[in-house]
Amino acid sequence: MKYSLLCTLWILWCFLHSCLITTRTTLWFNEQFGKKFAYHRIAYNLFSLITFLPLFFWQRTITGPVVVPLFPSLMIVKYIAMVFGIIMIAGSFASFDIGEFLGIRRRKKETGHVIQKHGLYGIVRHPMYLGTFIFLAASMPNAQLPQFLGYLILAIYVIIGTFREDRRLLRELGDEYREYQKEVPMILPGISRKKK
Repeated sequence: MKYSLLCTLWILWCFLHSCLITTRTTLWFNEQFGKKFAYHRIAYNLFSLITFLPLFFWQRTITGPVVVPLFPSLMIVKYIAMVFGIIMIAGSFASFDIGEFLGIRRRKKETGHVIQKHGLYGIVRHPMYLGTFIFLAASMPNAQLPQFLGYLILAIYVIIGTFREDRRLLRELGDEYREYQKEVPMILPGISRKKK
């Protein structure tokens, strides 16, 4: 019963996290709140965090069998992969104004979306998604069933989110982003490159 509830809550969290940041939703908030819409980003991030943390810590209190056991000698590989994922996520932020991304600081003026092509964004188009997926995938081995299910749902959500984000950027930026797709692979360097 707890497993079913846990999975349902994680799926609900993913659904809300995705829906509250869509173009249609942000336009609706803009129409409803006007100037106060400037706080949408920070409100969204706070809501995501406040709803994520209780669920994350609750799943850690639920016990269950280990799904993918690891030999002790392989635990170092798990931790290296997790650290690598965190480094990729942190490296992704180097291409952005973190204050604006988190909603702490407003943009001085609206300049539209600018395609980042330096740093990790010159290697793959979605390094933040890739880093998050690597971290989640590395967390699964040796995890108990409740934690494994949570990581699995979030990993699937990240994969879906990557493709949705890529389509959204192509729709909004058009030919400029299409050229970027030809130059830089989506997730895996040298493998997922979009053909001309």
